[in-house]
Amino acid sequence: MDKTAQAAVIVGKRQFEMREFAVPEVGANDALLRVEACGICGSDYHYYKELDHWPYLQPPHIMGHEVVGRIGAIGKEAAQQWKLQEGDLVAVEAPVTCQRCRYCVTGQATLCASKRSYGISASMADPPHLWGGYAQYMYLHPNTILHPVPAGVTPQAAVLYTCVSNGLKWAQRVPALGPGDSIVILGPGQQGLGCVLAAAIAGAAPIVVAGLEADEARLSVAKKLGATHLVYSERAPLAEQVKNILGPEMADVVVDVTGSVSAQLASVDLVRRGGTIVLAGRTPNQTVQFEIDKVAARGIAMIGVRGHESDDIRRALSVIAARPDAAAHLTTHEIPLKDADYALRLIGQEVPGENAIHVSLNPWSL
Repeated sequence: MDKTAQAAVIVGKRQFEMREFAVPEVGANDALLRVEACGICGSDYHYYKELDHWPYLQPPHIMGHEVVGRIGAIGKEAAQQWKLQEGDLVAVEAPVTCQRCRYCVTGQATLCASKRSYGISASMADPPHLWGGYAQYMYLHPNTILHPVPAGVTPQAAVLYTCVSNGLKWAQRVPALGPGDSIVILGPGQQGLGCVLAAAIAGAAPIVVAGLEADEARLSVAKKLGATHLVYSERAPLAEQVKNILGPEMADVVVDVTGSVSAQLASVDLVRRGGTIVLAGRTPNQTVQFEIDKVAARGIAMIGVRGHESDDIRRALSVIAARPDAAAHLTTHEIPLKDADYALRLIGQEVPGENAIHVSLNPWSL
């Protein structure tokens, strides 16, 4: 084991420092992860840009909650409980929850009021300090939930588990999407593309994906993942374009992953009577005004969702193992840890000439 670990610490708005931390000793019930890949989430970008993105902590802070790595050291009791040993490749569930409240025991752990999440709401001020994936090593709390990565899946493919598991939850499980159901997905970013993959696996048809002219490269990936129709929001009103594809009944399911007020307003007019709208994109500090009677009068189910649950990750890793082609389409950039700033600008579409979809950090490429 190394005695020290490098971490990219955000210290201010758009400011990182490389810092060195002592690698902690493990006890009987915990472990240490050698981070192999850490995915960059869109929420990481918003925090990097604004430093005001709930529930992220104020800097200095080690981000990174989409983490895949190998068990570097593990306590005896932890090894028995997790059924793991040194060298095993695992995906880390970001929330460390109480595992006792009504939400944890009913498969809704993302709603646990006691949780703290790696790279988001776990503080580097708390020993042993390495609570985020933008680092070479990460501490594994005894309540951490770990998922073994299937044989033959690389860390670079496995780290897609977040966008795929979100897609499985938001586009498939929550709206009970099935074969022959029509779906409209608003936003072709990494989360929206995860929804496209999930919808295609479910046998949904048609699968309509909406984006902007600037999203042309991402929309082409959506087509490869199973989208049957692509629409560009600037070309005509969304409702008009969707009606031309699906007919006057409109979509069985609409999923918004953009967090755009205009997209959320449009979703009510894109779904059929008795259909389901899934709101996955967040609009912090914004008020959305629409005719609530449209929801009641047309019998629409409108469901807000947070991140994935444990079983979604298990399913996602199986999908990644079975669909290496999908992993290849979604993966666009692997960036050295020291260039975390560049990686976040890639996710924010700030780098001219680059069309990033999924970006990950390699902590060992300094």
